[in-house]
Amino acid sequence: MKMPNLIPLSGNKKPFATADGSISFYNISYKEGYHAKSIGAYTESLHKFVIPSGIIEKLCKNEEVWLLDIFFGLGYNIVATIEELEKNKIKNKLNIVSIEKDPTLIELVKGYPLFWPKRGYDYLRKLLDDVTYKNYQLYIILDDFFRAVQYINIQFDVIYFDPFSKSKNPEMWQLNVYKILYNLLKEDGCVVTYSCRNSVRKEFYRAGFIPYQTKKLPDGFQPGTVFYKKLIL
Repeated sequence: MKMPNLIPLSGNKKPFATADGSISFYNISYKEGYHAKSIGAYTESLHKFVIPSGIIEKLCKNEEVWLLDIFFGLGYNIVATIEELEKNKIKNKLNIVSIEKDPTLIELVKGYPLFWPKRGYDYLRKLLDDVTYKNYQLYIILDDFFRAVQYINIQFDVIYFDPFSKSKNPEMWQLNVYKILYNLLKEDGCVVTYSCRNSVRKEFYRAGFIPYQTKKLPDGFQPGTVFYKKLIL
């Protein structure tokens, strides 16, 4: 399949094609891409966040599930979640709270035509405009993480923890952040992240979490980590 011409946007984000054909962007300010080019943006979201989180199973058992998405980014984690729910014909309610401090990303997702899968992004754009669509609700908090969490007063079944890497976004990879996540999580909930660093796992453990390594992605790409509040037998 011939890829379309990718015209660089003005501002600090430039598009690039990833291995599975999905489009991601490189953030010039952070000097890092939003996804790994070698595995694919959609594939990474599916195998590092959606599948290991068990969110599909949770929605099969519960009439309502709450998901905290840190951070919204290009929306792939939400889109991959919606795609899997639609594929499995799950009609129970998914409430999503997504934190993002860069409002230009919201406009990018609304206006950039090459994101796929199309159905997932069509749903996401409807949610960005109307908050509610079908059995989904999406609440976007456009703010800094540390301010945003001060006015979140609910607990979550699943947290997607997806900031830039520790070298580029060190303030998000600290013990005090992991303690905040612990308090935001239900007793049977989990935090999922793409990171497999031992140092990260040890700090999450200090915050009270039990780490579990996710399965390796297709082509042997490095695994992520799932963190629970208690041992999973």
